[in-house]
Amino acid sequence: MKGERLFIARQIKLVEHLNEEKNITIKFKLAFLKCFSKLGRDLEEVCHDFGIAVSTGYLWIRTWNQAGYAGIAEEGQRTGRPPRLDDWDIIWLKHLLRQQPTWTAAEVRELIEREFGLTFSPDQVVRILRQRVGMHFSKPFPRDYRRPADAEAQLQASLHEVFMTLKNKGISQEDIALGFIDEASPRNRANSVRVWSFEKNPVVDKNTTHFKSNTIGFYALQGVSMHAFLAHSKEESVVSFLKQVKAANATAKAIVIILDNYSSHHAATVKKTAEQLDIYLIYLPSYSPDLNPLEYIWKSIKRILSREFVHTLDEMKEKITEEWNVLSGSFSFARHWISEFLKPESYYNDLCV
Repeated sequence: MKGERLFIARQIKLVEHLNEEKNITIKFKLAFLKCFSKLGRDLEEVCHDFGIAVSTGYLWIRTWNQAGYAGIAEEGQRTGRPPRLDDWDIIWLKHLLRQQPTWTAAEVRELIEREFGLTFSPDQVVRILRQRVGMHFSKPFPRDYRRPADAEAQLQASLHEVFMTLKNKGISQEDIALGFIDEASPRNRANSVRVWSFEKNPVVDKNTTHFKSNTIGFYALQGVSMHAFLAHSKEESVVSFLKQVKAANATAKAIVIILDNYSSHHAATVKKTAEQLDIYLIYLPSYSPDLNPLEYIWKSIKRILSREFVHTLDEMKEKITEEWNVLSGSFSFARHWISEFLKPESYYNDLCV
């Protein structure tokens, strides 16, 4: 934890007390506080240099800030924790929680008991994490371990190259359609949403007759979004969809499409058709579906469908179309993508406001 996150109050008084102090134990504590405040180093490093536990160093900082010299000099100063987590405790808890990317409520409960000597109920832990720590409860997005460490930089470079090509051709930002292509296969038997219920194991009626709908979409940040239902995902289906995208964005002088590396997307006929239609294909770095905001639209649609009783395949297609028409009209799914990848490009400053 850096010095800017844990500060030392009343530093002038601290130096005065340190210069006048005769008690070696108190002087040692004051010296620790001065070193931490002046050097701006990690709390762990300073505690290591002084040969004390990090929890002890934290307690001395907290005591000085709250009670000053009287607290530090108190004979038999307790090393335990107060009966509740105050603001300083929350600062330290946040630091501890940042040591790993994800936690379960049970793990946090054990951490608080171990570090602070306090026992909370599972519900209390959830409230602390949400209301005071500011953490979120959600399913982690699975990221493939083979994803390149510089995936974002690779995509940014590919985008910049295409934008510079279009600029050199004299095509203005207003004449470019920009968006993402991705495919999904929503299923009628999906059960992926969490719900609140008075029943411990709630039951929902489903049509267990199995059917799915292969769907492809073009999510436009600039231009016209659209989707279609596919009989299969072979190259001829992708070629047909590119033609539909072109027809829907007929006034655009160029169309920039970001898409994944599915084999049919790399087919020679797909690339040739794209070139003929003035469509510029930008392939995502390998194993990086998280860089396509359309993934999150599909997740939302699947989550909505999982709550529905769907009688037929045609009914499911109607529901997919209904949700697509609403969700594809929102920039919210791409807000982070726009900020990260379009903000540096002068072409798209209007989208980055």
